[in-house]
Amino acid sequence: MEFNEILESLKSFEGSEEYEAFITGHLTNDRVNAFLETPEGKAILQPRFDKHFEKGLKTWQTNNLDRLVNEKVKELYPDTDPKDAEVAKLKAEIQQMKADALHKDLTNKALSVANEKGLPTKLIRHFIGANEADTLANLDELEAEFNAALSAMVTKKLGESHKPAAGDDGKRTLSAEELANMSIDEINAYFNDMKNNK
Repeated sequence: MEFNEILESLKSFEGSEEYEAFITGHLTNDRVNAFLETPEGKAILQPRFDKHFEKGLKTWQTNNLDRLVNEKVKELYPDTDPKDAEVAKLKAEIQQMKADALHKDLTNKALSVANEKGLPTKLIRHFIGANEADTLANLDELEAEFNAALSAMVTKKLGESHKPAAGDDGKRTLSAEELANMSIDEINAYFNDMKNNK
């Protein structure tokens, strides 16, 4: 007799007392536990575990989460009177308004100083300090660096010294040092003179 024939013959006994006793004898705790340790067994159990865990988590949240949140709020903000909370909010708004006004005043002052010194105004927002003294110090540093860079570029373009254009009396020659010590307005006036003398 082949195995398939044996299975067919067993099916004919399904539901009988003998059949149940035979099957139950093969399903021992050890055999079931061994199967559940295999990947196939774990694949059967994992969805059940997830469902059970999710249900447990929801139950815990329903029973405990609100209480824990309220306890933490009371710990961080012990018995805060609504009036005190409103006063604190208003104080914070006033502080923000003062900071915004100070920043606006410092920006206006910085723009004014930058225009006086001939500095590029698009960069001013990067040099606003915490107060007027810091802002002015930052602008002085910008001016020194800007003038040094400008002088270096002019020196590079013109060389170490410059001979005036024809028609000039020839007495006016600038050295690199003289050029470095000139202000932006003086350099612009000098170049304008050179253009006019051509």
